[in-house]
Amino acid sequence: MTAESMMFNGAVVLMVLVLFGLAWGFLILKIQGGEAE
Repeated sequence: MTAESMMFNGAVVLMVLVLFGLAWGFLILKIQGGEAE
């Protein structure tokens, strides 16, 4: 495994985690906002 492929894989994993985190946070905020009203 070369350093370039490791960096590329790391970047892909990082983007997926960021997108998943944003979606999860938005879902939690939406649920909490719905319960508060």
